[in-house]
Amino acid sequence: MIRGLGKLRESTARRLARCVSSESATSETKNLVPAQTNLRGESLLNNPRLNKGAAFSREERAIFGLEGFLPYDVHTIEQQVQRVLSQIDKQNTPLLKHVFLASLRDQNQVLFYRVMQEHLKDFLGILYTPTAGEAIQSYSRLFRRASGCFISFPNADGMRAQLEAHVDAIDNKPDVNDAAPGPIDLVVVTDSESILGIGDQGVGGVTISTSKSALYTLGAGFNPNRLLPVVLDVGTDRYELFSDPLYMGWKHTRVRGEPYNQFVHKFIKNCSELFPGALIHFEDFGPNNAYRLLEKYRDKVPCFNDDIQGTGAVALAALISAGIITKTKLSQQRIVLYGCGSAGLGIVNQIRDGMMMLDGVTKEAASRQFWCVDRNGLLLQSMGPNLRPGQMEYARPDHEVYDWPHEVEEQDALRLIDVIRAVKPTVLIGTSTHARGFTEQIVREMAHYVERPIIFPLSNPTSLCELDPLDAMHWTDYRALVATGSPFPPVPMSDGRLLKTAEANNALCFPALGLGTVISRSRTMSPGMIMAGVHALAQLSPVHDNPDSPGSLLPDLTDVRRVSVKVAAAVLMKAIEEGHSHKEFNFESEEDVEEYIKRRMWDPVYRPIEPADGEERRVSW
Repeated sequence: MIRGLGKLRESTARRLARCVSSESATSETKNLVPAQTNLRGESLLNNPRLNKGAAFSREERAIFGLEGFLPYDVHTIEQQVQRVLSQIDKQNTPLLKHVFLASLRDQNQVLFYRVMQEHLKDFLGILYTPTAGEAIQSYSRLFRRASGCFISFPNADGMRAQLEAHVDAIDNKPDVNDAAPGPIDLVVVTDSESILGIGDQGVGGVTISTSKSALYTLGAGFNPNRLLPVVLDVGTDRYELFSDPLYMGWKHTRVRGEPYNQFVHKFIKNCSELFPGALIHFEDFGPNNAYRLLEKYRDKVPCFNDDIQGTGAVALAALISAGIITKTKLSQQRIVLYGCGSAGLGIVNQIRDGMMMLDGVTKEAASRQFWCVDRNGLLLQSMGPNLRPGQMEYARPDHEVYDWPHEVEEQDALRLIDVIRAVKPTVLIGTSTHARGFTEQIVREMAHYVERPIIFPLSNPTSLCELDPLDAMHWTDYRALVATGSPFPPVPMSDGRLLKTAEANNALCFPALGLGTVISRSRTMSPGMIMAGVHALAQLSPVHDNPDSPGSLLPDLTDVRRVSVKVAAAVLMKAIEEGHSHKEFNFESEEDVEEYIKRRMWDPVYRPIEPADGEERRVSW
């Protein structure tokens, strides 16, 4: 017998006695269930899903032939985290830090997620926005190792085989963390037409899919080995990309029209057949396609668009919390939206759904509570042919604004300041990417008519935010209720306390919405399921503890794992209630639901590794 093997098998037997199956394993014991592999030596160290680096135990080193491949001393994961942090500190720019973290993910998956989870607020902007935007723009010049699935239009005939090959590469097997019945829980797909605030980025958009996938793991414990980040390479209209000799994507202008529709449909069909029960997350599709694809497929497969639904969900939760302070219903709010792209329309759609579901008003009545201002001014019905999909529902009748005064007389369009004066809104939301677009004049005008103005400058990154929370407080005599889309430092209040500004970060909501949908094995992510998640998120706001002297409108991002359990539980129960679930559940209490979810959340913990029984099996999770 190999030295140490008997000891390892004995300890494994004791662990398995406590963790007989995925159903009996608790959230505390799930990480004791061993992973199995026949990899040895350098091959094991080169597998990021199994690699522990210096944390391999003495017994594991002996059994898997790692002696000689590693320095002698065995280190804990806590020591490894400290080493990683010291190395990150030596990277001089955010982009270099992003590249370092991506390299760590490709070497040691558990360590990457452990570092990110423990320092989420510090590194979220490095992994995702804004630094991801810079990494995407430089993708072909920074390329070292492929990560994600590349489905290119010229290779459409081989699409199914390409998707299957990615699953085979993981060699996925059932595990305590499994949620969907197939080998993949979640597909994050982009066609790269509208990446962050930087537009068409071609094949480089795969970075947004990989980063968003990581947020599902960090936020809600999705097993990273059961996530598939995908870029649909349908060309690019950005000349500097396909004219660059180092560009790695398909050098062709964007495919549009019916060929594009057939390509996307083939992708959705293959995913639904190969990955039954998986959620398809549409990310950063162009405005003309985003709404259309979501409407086309939402009742056919479980699918979700974070730009439309996720942004709207977290904004609605913040608005519900603000309503607790102002003692007003959603349907009583007069809401002005500044910036009518996918995110802005997603927000007003979600708030309108909230008015209908929570307050019982009609869709028509709810729609009349919104005034939407875009680059060409207030949306009016006479603009019909020039309005993008989804905008016409919020266009105001021309006769309604006939006698409204204009700040600039010679201009025909009604600008934001004109709308503020005429409407006297209770809520002002910004998704315009117009840096500091909420001027002192606009904010003071709003605060003149409203006791507690609710102001949500949500544009990302911080440099494009419409308003600094400190200015919002100064210009409203500290009466404003603020949530931002980017992180800001606490605001010194007039009474000397520091007020933490709510960050309406999608990561507070979309991972849990996805987890609840997948775990419930729901055939769809229904509006009712989203609303259940929103309500659960709002209930976790610090406002509930002291509405007369409130803190942040939303829970802190560092608490996202606890938040996700509550939100996912609400989504799961609503899926059962609405009859969308494909699985029968028998929960006796809310605690049972939450424990069931915790058992299926992946943790960045080194699990024991033992030899696999069959020689053909490479990695089992």
